[in-house]
Amino acid sequence: MNELLLRVETLCAEVDSTILLGAGAGMVVVGLFLWLGGARYGTIVIALLGAAVGAMIGLLVSQKAGLGPFLCMAVGAVILSILSIAARNGLVIVLATVIFALLAATVYTSYVLDRQPADPGAPGRSAAPGSSFAASGEPQFVYQSFSSMDPNSRQAYIDNLGGSKEDFQSRLKVMLADLWRALGPYRWYLLGAILIGGVGGFLLIWFIKNVVLPLCYSVVGATAALLGAQVLLLGLGAHVVNDLAPRPWIVPAAFGSMTLIGWVRQLLAGRKRHARAEEGPKEPERREGKK
Repeated sequence: MNELLLRVETLCAEVDSTILLGAGAGMVVVGLFLWLGGARYGTIVIALLGAAVGAMIGLLVSQKAGLGPFLCMAVGAVILSILSIAARNGLVIVLATVIFALLAATVYTSYVLDRQPADPGAPGRSAAPGSSFAASGEPQFVYQSFSSMDPNSRQAYIDNLGGSKEDFQSRLKVMLADLWRALGPYRWYLLGAILIGGVGGFLLIWFIKNVVLPLCYSVVGATAALLGAQVLLLGLGAHVVNDLAPRPWIVPAAFGSMTLIGWVRQLLAGRKRHARAEEGPKEPERREGKK
């Protein structure tokens, strides 16, 4: 996970601090909301998600058709939010499948990238700063370790690959292309992990929806909150992931703990709501029995 987060930090380092502060704060707020209360306000979350997608589609339509962007975004947001609420059950299944697939992809990618040489002098590996590592005794491939570089070297590396400091989109493309190269022969395993995660998520949400849905909200909320905190601190000039590089277990431990806490909290809150809903109709019957 440390390698992925270092890539995110490197990608966002050249963005204006005001944008980072605003985006980070927004991600933290949304993340905390989903982490602790996403299951309770599921309909609102689905409607807002549909509105966001509809607004993006409306913006694209306005650019193609030459219409007013705000009007198209508003119409798209309203239409997609209504459709999302109407198709809520099916959309929940799709989202759970996507979440589990992305989670599996993230876990496997982190596993591949975070493997560092135990012995700097081991055959087939190089330990010099900014070097590439070639795994010995495994399918031979070479990848660039961001953990072996300081922040300035990482920025220079992205610049050398063709990423423009003024163009976030070009840096994103360069970063994704470099990440894909870093996976080497493990790309097919990654696709297999995505498939297994997606199928697993589909089956779980189909059979035990009340248990899996809070887990999905907790995973998404914890991810958004932690990434938002990273972006927010980066806007303040703190390269927190780089500073935590000697202790790479801290962020995965924090993510796992937050996911577990949010999941349990939403499960307990859901049971309380169901208990109150069941007790509600029984109160008039008890009063009639006393009469």
